[in-house]
Amino acid sequence: ASLIVTLISIAGSYFLQILIDDYIPNGMFTTLSIMAVGLITAYVFQQIMNYVQQYLLIVLGQRLSIDLILSYVKHLFELPMNFFYTRRVGELTSRFNDANTIIEAVASSILSMLLDVGIVLIMAVVLLAYNADMFLISVLAIPLYVIVMYLFAKPFHRYNMDEMKSGASLESSIIESLNGMETIKALGAEENSYNKVDKDYVQFLKRSFKTSRLTSIQEAIKDGLKLIFEVLVLWYGANLVMQNKLSVGQLMAFNALLGYFTDPLQSIIDLQSKIQSAIVAAHRLNEVFEVPSEFKENGQTTLPIKVDNDIALAFNNVSFEYQYNKPVLDRLSLTITSHEKLALVGVSGSGKSTLAKLLVRFYDLSRDDGKITLNNTNIQNIDKQKLREIITYVPQEPHIFTGKVIDNLLLGAKPGTTFDDVLKATEIAEIRTDIEVLSQGFETEISEAGSLSGGQRQRISLARALLTDSPVLILDESTSNLDLLTEKNVVDNLMALSDKTIIFVAHRLTIAERVPRLVMLDHGQIVADGAHDQLLGNNAAYTNLVQK
Repeated sequence: ASLIVTLISIAGSYFLQILIDDYIPNGMFTTLSIMAVGLITAYVFQQIMNYVQQYLLIVLGQRLSIDLILSYVKHLFELPMNFFYTRRVGELTSRFNDANTIIEAVASSILSMLLDVGIVLIMAVVLLAYNADMFLISVLAIPLYVIVMYLFAKPFHRYNMDEMKSGASLESSIIESLNGMETIKALGAEENSYNKVDKDYVQFLKRSFKTSRLTSIQEAIKDGLKLIFEVLVLWYGANLVMQNKLSVGQLMAFNALLGYFTDPLQSIIDLQSKIQSAIVAAHRLNEVFEVPSEFKENGQTTLPIKVDNDIALAFNNVSFEYQYNKPVLDRLSLTITSHEKLALVGVSGSGKSTLAKLLVRFYDLSRDDGKITLNNTNIQNIDKQKLREIITYVPQEPHIFTGKVIDNLLLGAKPGTTFDDVLKATEIAEIRTDIEVLSQGFETEISEAGSLSGGQRQRISLARALLTDSPVLILDESTSNLDLLTEKNVVDNLMALSDKTIIFVAHRLTIAERVPRLVMLDHGQIVADGAHDQLLGNNAAYTNLVQK
């Protein structure tokens, strides 16, 4: 399509030469009219081809988006949780802009490599045949273009990198401020929060200005060279006309044809800045792509039991620390029997949540830090998706997704889940009545920023976990936002589930009082293990915790 568009434009340039040299001097009105109609028809066809070209480029761009952006999103879903614990959301979402930069560069490069190079070569032959001397003057600009590109290469790379990093930091600041708006307003910290965004935005503008200024300088130099050589060509051509070695029409046609040589050449040269931006963007994307998927690991074995079988868990001499900090868990050993109801208690920082997250492999142990087994199989050798079908972790701050209540409840539900199963799970979680009084019941649209209370969110999250039908549930402070009466009812309902192993991670000792067994952690070690009544008064650490 692009080739046809160009060929028609070249034909138009020849028409200009014939018009000036033949038709006008010889008064060839009829022939002129026929040629004009023919050229108008060709131009109509040219615009149709122009549309086809743009349409195909849009298709190419969208296919590249599927290959690049969707593969990036899919990879994000496959990354381990500790990756997200150490990254700001804005830094990850800013990579979408990087992907678009790459897509634009690839589309431009494909077009230039397949089309512009071909047109430049064709036009070089045409112009050389037209007038070799004027053509050689034109190509003298090419070495100067190459020098300009070389001189600007390193600054472009550095400025692009700085600009993209600043953009990611700015996006992160805005997202964090919007997510934490309730806290900001509660503290009256609007001005401080705005000043932080303002500072990041000014930094981004400064770096963006440097990049734009450098681009403008390079463009000015390249455009200046182009104009200077166009003047030289016209000057030399005018001399040839005055010496009767060239007609006026030929000079006009050569000048018009020269545009079809210099424009695609300019497009090829302009690829420099796009490709350099794309290289920087690709480097930033690769920072994420190079993080291996948590589901592609070697040495895994398939768990040789069914999901609904008895599940026994054991921690054997387990130690864990976060990046050279003080150990969170220190040579801890613990056995949890099938269908047991157990509470992990202790002060903040004692290692309760870390222990729970190790069970679902949000963190992994190194080889020398003990092992965790499930029915005598090291969980390091169990596929993570299979493991999380068996053990469901419910965080303290559950996420509610925009959509219907029923959709939130069925997220992760086992295949074949019926509405009766949904009703049963919501009754256990003491949330059914709350849902039914909503405007459209289970079909009510809700969102993360909606009107549900913290306690309602926690109970929806608990019902959602029950619908996975996992034999092991880990509830990490999952009832902390409930009033004492509702929490008592929920805990009683959970205790009545004889076919499930339930691990409560709890600050509230009201739960510890109700479970048959509690385990107290302190500085990553077990300092109490037994029933509440048995430990109270007989275990100094637990007695001290209760008295606090």
